[in-house]
Amino acid sequence: MNEKTRIAILGAAGRMGQFIARIARESHDLEIVARIDIRTDDQLPAIIPDLKDAPSFDVLVDFSSPVASMAALDEMKRRKSAWLLGTTALNDAQKAQILALSDCQPVFISSNTSLGIALMQRLCRQAAAVLGAWDCEILEAHHHGKVDAPSGTALSLANAIADVMRDNGRNPQILTERSSLHEKRNPDSIGIASLRGGTVAGEHTAMWFGQNERLEIKHTAESREIFAV
Repeated sequence: MNEKTRIAILGAAGRMGQFIARIARESHDLEIVARIDIRTDDQLPAIIPDLKDAPSFDVLVDFSSPVASMAALDEMKRRKSAWLLGTTALNDAQKAQILALSDCQPVFISSNTSLGIALMQRLCRQAAAVLGAWDCEILEAHHHGKVDAPSGTALSLANAIADVMRDNGRNPQILTERSSLHEKRNPDSIGIASLRGGTVAGEHTAMWFGQNERLEIKHTAESREIFAV
């Protein structure tokens, strides 16, 4: 029988941390050896406030905050364990510091861990390559408790489209608000609009506007459980 993969969960008291713990408990391949957060709950193993106090683990599953993820950097470098990072709102400099660890240990960063979004990114690249002359915009919606805007997933989609535009000699600009511009649309812009309300787990729509026609590629997350799975 194969040994179980030992995981530690950073951000354990958050919604995603709780989903991940439940999925892990139901799995025959995973063992939760530590749950780390500044908040507590009544689940087991008991939450500890500091990653340094965690026993040995194979993978840190991190859906916390940029502050918590960056605070874990030195300890993860020391442990050389794998790091699966789903924390959103990390800036480019923070991502670069974390990815630098990949010279010595496995590191995986994703703004969205669903299979559907992975496919959507691929489809968006294909659409951007074919519809280069069309205007591209992204609309995203999330629950009223989400702190960052636009979502990390929306930014990932926009960056995937922007990469294709650069390859085709364009100079893409990702815009997250237009209220201060007072000018017509720049054909090289990729606009992102954010909606917040209710209990929406996540909706992302990439739209291309041509002459008298429009293409939409949309993904809807009906539960945060898909990201934990």
